[in-house]
This record gives sequence, C-alpha cells and structure tokens, in this order.
Amino acid sequence: QILERHGFSFKKSLGQNFLIDTNILKRIVGAADITKETGVIEIGPGIGALTEQIAKQANKVVAFEIDQRLLPILKETLSPYDHVNVIHKDIL
Repeated sequence: QILERHGFSFKKSLGQNFLIDTNILKRIVGAADITKETGVIEIGPGIGALTEQIAKQANKVVAFEIDQRLLPILKETLSPYDHVNVIHKDIL
C-alpha cells in the first residue's frame, strides 16, 4: 500500500525487491542477536520493513539508501524511531 500511495515503481538497474513478510523479518533480526546496546548499519533499507524491526531492538541504526525516491517512504515508515538515521548515499 505504501508503494502505491507514493507512486513507487521498481528499478531493475538497482535490483530492487523488498522483503515485507513480518515473520521472516523478525526471524532475521532474532538471528542477528541485536540488543539495546547494538548499533546497526544497513545498506539498502528499501521501504524500511527490516529497518523497522531492527530499530525495535537496536540502540542506533544508520541506513544508507541510494534511491532518492525511497526517502519519503522511509521518512514515513521510520518516523516513530528517532534513533534511526537514513543517509541518501551510494555506499560504494
């Protein structure tokens, strides 16, 4: 729904595909053993589904996103988490 609301379309050149299954996201975060003392760097947060699950567990999250079109979506998705910083940059 959020992608439709923002008129977002995938770019093949960026290899975009977004994981949104909450059960899988929670399993990934659980396997990462993230605690309230953990800092996390995420490359390519997409719409922020995994980022949000990480933010619920981590002390600090810094996410690097190359696609400027995703910044308003990330701002909306991650607005409840003041300890998340999204940086518009090509990490390479």
